[in-house]
Amino acid sequence: MDHPAPADDLEHLRQRLVEMETLLKSQQQLEQMLGKREELYRTVLESLTEGILITNHESRIIYANSRLEEITGYPKDEMLGMVSYKLLLPEKEWPIMEKRLKERLGGKEEEYEHEIRRKDGSMHWIRVRATPYRNAQGEIIGTVGALSCIQTQKDLELENEYLLSEIKTHHNTCNIVGTSPALLKVLQQIGVVAPTEATVLILGESGTGKELVARDIHEHSGRKGRPLVKVNCASIPKELFESEFFGHVRGAFTGAVKDRVGRFELADGGTLFLDEIGEIPLDLQAKLLRVLQEGTFERVGEERTRKTNIRLIAATNRDLLSEAKAGRFRLDLYYRLSVFPIELPALRERREDIPALTEHFLRLSAKRMLVPLPKLAKIHVRELMAYDWPGNVRELQNVVERAVILARNGGLRFDLGNTLSRPLAASVVPAASASPSVDMPQGLSLADLKARERELILATLQKTNGKIYGAEGAAAKLGLKPTTLASKIKKLGLKKLVTVMG
Repeated sequence: MDHPAPADDLEHLRQRLVEMETLLKSQQQLEQMLGKREELYRTVLESLTEGILITNHESRIIYANSRLEEITGYPKDEMLGMVSYKLLLPEKEWPIMEKRLKERLGGKEEEYEHEIRRKDGSMHWIRVRATPYRNAQGEIIGTVGALSCIQTQKDLELENEYLLSEIKTHHNTCNIVGTSPALLKVLQQIGVVAPTEATVLILGESGTGKELVARDIHEHSGRKGRPLVKVNCASIPKELFESEFFGHVRGAFTGAVKDRVGRFELADGGTLFLDEIGEIPLDLQAKLLRVLQEGTFERVGEERTRKTNIRLIAATNRDLLSEAKAGRFRLDLYYRLSVFPIELPALRERREDIPALTEHFLRLSAKRMLVPLPKLAKIHVRELMAYDWPGNVRELQNVVERAVILARNGGLRFDLGNTLSRPLAASVVPAASASPSVDMPQGLSLADLKARERELILATLQKTNGKIYGAEGAAAKLGLKPTTLASKIKKLGLKKLVTVMG
């Protein structure tokens, strides 16, 4: 049997060594190349503005980039190995996320918005784009989630929602006009309290301008760059107070078709103005007191406690202390509200401001109606100053607006006979201010007055489509309390008509 020569064996061995060396170099090059590719992938993932979260089939985190650290507040080493939704969401939302995980492992891609819980406990809105993660064989072994921060966008949406609601109920607002001693005292109080964080209680009759004072306090405070959120407590149905104040989640009650943000949350960082606060139901006042003292609340239908930081300004035309002593208002809430009370004078207590106010409302009305500015004569001023103005500044504004409308077809005329108020007694009016225009028309009986009252209420209800409450309701336009107007409507037999129009 022939055997290969020793020289042939050595050559064969040499060739095998060369082949093995070449293969080893190739493997090293491949490993080096793969290492560089992984480094490239990591560099790309770290440069993204989105937070990247890669999880396995159990939703345990196997990769997180630096942007995700910023969004969640958790360092990478704390996230790795954790179940993503158990780390970032309240426990009651885990079943929903387990269902989503099953759908993802089945091949479903999804994009949605979600509110996550950061490491410090705060909630943060994100947009999630989730896709299945496959291995080299094409098998789904996990998910990749791209998380974008949309908290600023959500904050803007909340403010926009409030601004839109304000536009729908918009009515003229103006600067505080006048130089009477009574008004100057109010302005001095505003100057003292506005820069502080103190709660303010504005007292005064309806129509005296309590909202204007609230706006002025806000505009001169450290919160002026944040929203001033207004709630008219008299216009809220009793069963919706809690939802209006604190918000609700979808399905919390019949008609709650989506989550709704409450006014306390919307005013976070700004000022909350609760007008006609005496109308808040007694059973809700304890919850109001809690949020004022602790800054915490829960939405209706939700267990999670939220935080808010607001400055409160409240207003009322009631004697809250007497209401509290009678058991109709919580005494502890009254003391919490009346840290710094400001009492607004009625218009009849600052008559010297009537000419300036009238000129101001004339300019506003003429500009809005695109008509020439009517001329205010001395006889007009005497007539207006002789009037009692039970509806205060709001009544004056309505009277002026009506006069500008009528002035299109003639001279300026203030039809005070169309109001439900009485003129001042002659003994109260200075002799120089007397004017025949405020005397009772000759031959006008009590029945005639009641008929004219019914006609005015009916015309106002038609103008407001049967709406009684709120800034644009008939009560505000007539300078009456809503409860007073409702009583008159019942006595005049107009209740059925209001129901039809409403």
